Amino acid sequence: MEQDPTWVFNILCTDEAHFSLHGPFFFETQCTVNGWITEAVNAHRYLTLLRETVVPCLIQRGQISNVTFMQDGATSHTANPVKTFLIQTFGEDRIVSRRCRYPWPPRSPDLTPVDFWLWGYLKSRVYLSGPSSLPELKDAIRREVSSIHPDMLHSAVAGFVTRLECLLPCGGGHVEHILV
Repeated sequence: MEQDPTWVFNILCTDEAHFSLHGPFFFETQCTVNGWITEAVNAHRYLTLLRETVVPCLIQRGQISNVTFMQDGATSHTANPVKTFLIQTFGEDRIVSRRCRYPWPPRSPDLTPVDFWLWGYLKSRVYLSGPSSLPELKDAIRREVSSIHPDMLHSAVAGFVTRLECLLPCGGGHVEHILV
């Protein structure tokens, strides 16, 4: 970050969340939406998503050579075929993930803007409209994602920088208690 302060704006953080027709609480028996994926994420589905959606989008936007790819240590994210694809696509120096040269910090689920801000913000907005069907729920998610103002994203990235600066004193663990 000291060498290139804009580096944090070129990080692609991946994550997933469950949205339910019954509100922000997730129970296995409820009808849920996991972004645009309607099935459980496994290594094969994740690799297909990366190959067919994420990487082509980055190429189309001319960002593939600038992005640092950051993901948590979920088993589906760190399977050998996924790891091989990520290294071939981004190079070892632009991946932050468990089982890679730059490992995901252990015990740090509150690190990325997706975790500490996006999911809570989206759920608070999506459930205001009270969607009563899966199409309504998906529309509400899309609508709220597209209405996020760039200033909000910049603020979330600033919070990310603060959290990154707290990682070393925390030994790579939770940072929430330091941010108070």
